[in-house]
Amino acid sequence: MSTSGNHSRWAFDDDMRLRQGNELRLLLGGQVHNSSSSSAATIRRSFAHTRRLGANTVLAPVSWALTEPQEGVFDFDLVDTMIEEARRLSLRLVPLWFGAFKNAASTYAPRWVRADLERFPRAVVQAKVRGNAFHYSGVTPTPVLSVFSENLRAADAAAFEAFLAHVAKVDTTDVVAMVQVENESGILRDSRDRSALAEEAWAGQVPSELIVLARAGRADSLLRELWTAHGERESGTWAEVFGEGSGADEVFMAWSIGSYVQHVAERGRVHSRVPMYTNAWLGPQPGQDEPGQWPSGGPASRVVDVWRTAAPSLSFVAPDIYVDDADSAMRVYTSHNQPFFVPESRLRAGELVRAIGSYRAIGWSAFGIDGANPDGQVAAVLTFLSALESDIAEAQRARRIGAVVVERDSSPAETRVGDLTVSARGLNDIVRTFLLDVGVQLPDAALPVPDETLPQEPVPTPGEQRPFALVFAVADDELVVVGQGVKLDFATSDGGVEIDSVTELLLEKGELVPGRVLNGDERLQVVPVDRVGAAKITLLRLSQDQ
Repeated sequence: MSTSGNHSRWAFDDDMRLRQGNELRLLLGGQVHNSSSSSAATIRRSFAHTRRLGANTVLAPVSWALTEPQEGVFDFDLVDTMIEEARRLSLRLVPLWFGAFKNAASTYAPRWVRADLERFPRAVVQAKVRGNAFHYSGVTPTPVLSVFSENLRAADAAAFEAFLAHVAKVDTTDVVAMVQVENESGILRDSRDRSALAEEAWAGQVPSELIVLARAGRADSLLRELWTAHGERESGTWAEVFGEGSGADEVFMAWSIGSYVQHVAERGRVHSRVPMYTNAWLGPQPGQDEPGQWPSGGPASRVVDVWRTAAPSLSFVAPDIYVDDADSAMRVYTSHNQPFFVPESRLRAGELVRAIGSYRAIGWSAFGIDGANPDGQVAAVLTFLSALESDIAEAQRARRIGAVVVERDSSPAETRVGDLTVSARGLNDIVRTFLLDVGVQLPDAALPVPDETLPQEPVPTPGEQRPFALVFAVADDELVVVGQGVKLDFATSDGGVEIDSVTELLLEKGELVPGRVLNGDERLQVVPVDRVGAAKITLLRLSQDQ
């Protein structure tokens, strides 16, 4: 086997920090729209737009159908264009392998695969769950291949191997930072595949690795819960060990799909040591409590442990976060002793700083970045964070970083940065209270923010109305803040701390330069209300006898 491509300098260290050689890195940017990487012209336009937003990373699909239009005949022209454009624009690239599975369907599989039903059989579902995504009466059927097909597994893996072998050959400057394997895999409209091949697997023995995992599993593990409820058997069929409910179906599908993705990833690893991961369509979520309402068997929250065991070649599994309660999703995926990365997200500046600050994410990516507003808050935050990348990554390593997002009608948001407690309130609310104390009543006022999307985008995304900030230490008692609309207060366990100085940080041609030294009334407004800004704050410690 060739190992000539094992030159990638991208890797995770023992603290789950992403490094390029010896340098700590953050992947800050977004994923282009699904079809933006299907032609050279749209690759150039979408990548250039991503760079204009201040991003340092672009995620882009690689379609199996376009890469291998005929069996064994490969066309890597689009891949070459992606690498060339990313290199030219000083962007890092994360290719997304849209192989047999994308959003729980198989529309990116080549025609020669989809047309041969005997060689590549389809999944069979019984449409048991309500609220079926992408489905309505009269809808044209969407192809869903069966993950239990050995022929499909071999063909998908062979194509992925050829793709990564080519990347290893042409990516001589380490533009490719990570690779995603498949996309939001799983089964919709039912809790498991009920094709003949799937039923044969369901009647087979549970793998011993899964029994070991169930025995040692966490108390909140679905796997352990089912195993315990059905007698803690040391062997047996899937129904005997885990029962016949939808939870057992989800575990069965998670192991089966995870093992499939492991086989694909392992074939690619022959040629490249670049980190690999896969992504999850979240579930359960409000209004969706049954597997099949989200892709059953994908790396959803209840089966992350199953996936981590089934697919050891993946560095992590990652959540695509479109839900309102992003904080809970982040908490789940950081609780499994793995690096944390958000490969898809709504354009929400508050959740960007939360991921980087509160959960020490190695990166964050907004979906549809090529339709994002260059004058939006996300673009501004990305620009500041890219300029501060080394300092932020080091603060993450030292665990001297945090984030605050002030929810409407809630108590102050708090975070810890070293031994400091940082409290955040909405600055508009503070000013309104001050004026009310002297008899002046102001109406409630929203933050003056632009939409995050360009006018032509089909689904507009409003700007972030919640005050937010990323706060991190660059030295003892020296902090940097990036955010908008917040009033920050600092305290230690003995209370002996005050603000010594505040200096604006301004962007000039992508570089940070000092601006005004803020004092007096301007100290209230460390970061602006009308736009995203940054500042350096120096604190003064007071001895207890002063």
